[in-house]
Amino acid sequence: MGHQNYGIIGHGMTEQEARQDARRKDQDENGHKDGYNGGISSSDGSCDRVKVLTRPKPAIRCIVEKAIRKTMGARKWQTVFVIEPTWGFSENSFNSGKHAVVKTTQGEAIKKAKAMALEHNCGFDITIEKQLIGGDIKIASVKPNKSTMGEYLFTGSARC
Repeated sequence: MGHQNYGIIGHGMTEQEARQDARRKDQDENGHKDGYNGGISSSDGSCDRVKVLTRPKPAIRCIVEKAIRKTMGARKWQTVFVIEPTWGFSENSFNSGKHAVVKTTQGEAIKKAKAMALEHNCGFDITIEKQLIGGDIKIASVKPNKSTMGEYLFTGSARC
């Protein structure tokens, strides 16, 4: 077992966040190899040298992109009944998520849930929700602004 020098840049609002980002990047590039890949993810951090390349700007942390509404006028909603598996059934072979949407009545939803319960031998919950008719449900995208995060250079020596 030997040592290997490394240098990697991480982004974050703090040095700790940037170190986690650098470790994640290192594992993506060099693999996990039981903690001996020769990069920052193999280092305990005690001998790392850190240089701040760009200071973080905490005032603006996110970018908001508004979606364009495709429909004009008032939004129209319809009532739907959603059937999803009840948690806690060991026989339940379903993944998480919604499985059936009934757009008619509560009675029809119960009838469908009964059939599904008998078919799959597990319980189902029925919830009532509102669904947008003829339009996009997305109103905006919010994501972190990398340019406002600090940029840190980590250098050091790690096991390989």
